[in-house]
Amino acid sequence: MTLSSVIFASTLGKVVHPFFIAFAWLLAEFYAVIPNYAIAIALLTITVMIVAFPITRRGTRSMMRMQILAPDLKVIQNKYKAKPGMSTAERQEQRQKLNEEMMALYKENGVSPTGGCLPMFLQFPIFIILYDTIRGLTHEVTTGKGAHAVTKVQPLYVSHASKLYESIVHHAGQLPAFGINLADSVKTHGLSWPAKIPYIAMILIAVALQYVQMKQLSGRNPTAAQANPQMQQMQKVMPLIFLVIYIAIPAGVNVYFVVSSLFRIGQQEFMYRHDPQLRASIEKLRERTKNDPKVAAARALANQRKAQGGGLLGRLRPAAAALGPGSTETPEKGAKPAASSSSSPTGKGNRQDSTRSAGDAQRNAARRSAPPGKPGSTAKPAAGSSSTKKPPAPAKDAAAVGRNGVRVPAPQRPAQGKRQRRPR
Repeated sequence: MTLSSVIFASTLGKVVHPFFIAFAWLLAEFYAVIPNYAIAIALLTITVMIVAFPITRRGTRSMMRMQILAPDLKVIQNKYKAKPGMSTAERQEQRQKLNEEMMALYKENGVSPTGGCLPMFLQFPIFIILYDTIRGLTHEVTTGKGAHAVTKVQPLYVSHASKLYESIVHHAGQLPAFGINLADSVKTHGLSWPAKIPYIAMILIAVALQYVQMKQLSGRNPTAAQANPQMQQMQKVMPLIFLVIYIAIPAGVNVYFVVSSLFRIGQQEFMYRHDPQLRASIEKLRERTKNDPKVAAARALANQRKAQGGGLLGRLRPAAAALGPGSTETPEKGAKPAASSSSSPTGKGNRQDSTRSAGDAQRNAARRSAPPGKPGSTAKPAAGSSSTKKPPAPAKDAAAVGRNGVRVPAPQRPAQGKRQRRPR
């Protein structure tokens, strides 16, 4: 670690330390009113969200205005796009003109390019401060060495005279609430799988609430959401990235994420219904993107998938219907129509029809080759005849009988086990 990094860390610690003290003081005050760690953390989260509400509202308004100005920004970017063969000086000049026109457009419409990202960036410092505050509640101090070493719980940032401090010391650094320890996480050693179920459920709830929140944003402006599939993919991936964070942090910090997501969902619903600027921006954005060809194509594709049932099965249904028994194809000119199963009087398939016709041909051939007599009778040798051979059995193959009933001798097969030599 270099000297500059040590100085930076110490300076940052001095700047952030008052926030740790303030968060711990609020947490202790809420715990004094309601002695439950989960409820105290939830009340602390709601307080922080209410304080940051003006910044969140400003960022949401700026984000809506940026969506309205997106077509104008695209026109300016195409206007000053670098062309092949330009020199480095010409490219820099084009880039400078592009930035000047973009900043003029932002200033004319009162939009800040970083205003929409401000609430997201504001969430990370709050998360870090709250994480360190909750981790400091279970801080341990070891005194002595070897066999005389003694470990005691000494919470950080909390006044020693507070009820929160006394309760943490009494519970030996644990934060019990609703049957679980908020100081533990899924990765805590020694927890059995049944004991991890509440922590896993809390993580799944936090991820599901993030998806609900993003669905709420895209539901207010579905046309713009359909026109920007990259943003939709990014919204699907972001909760999965937070999933990795939720697994590693204590359950007390997960309480913060769950409560903050619930509060933000209600906050956005309130702003979309009662904020006049947001409502005007949403209406203007819908009118502007209604006739966009990309939006129309995306909407038509979504409606087609919805009509087909969606998913892989929905895309396979047309192919299955074309290959099914109900499909009809016009035969080519001069080609005989193929026999179908419906032409059989018994309703069976083509294999049964072909087998039956072959059997009929064999029986007819046997009748033609038999000597005259009563039907069904077998020819017997004449009296006094020395021949005791039986008449030949009817041919099994219809092709072995000629057209006039003359039997065609079958080709002799080589004896089994002997190999027939080929002529040289």
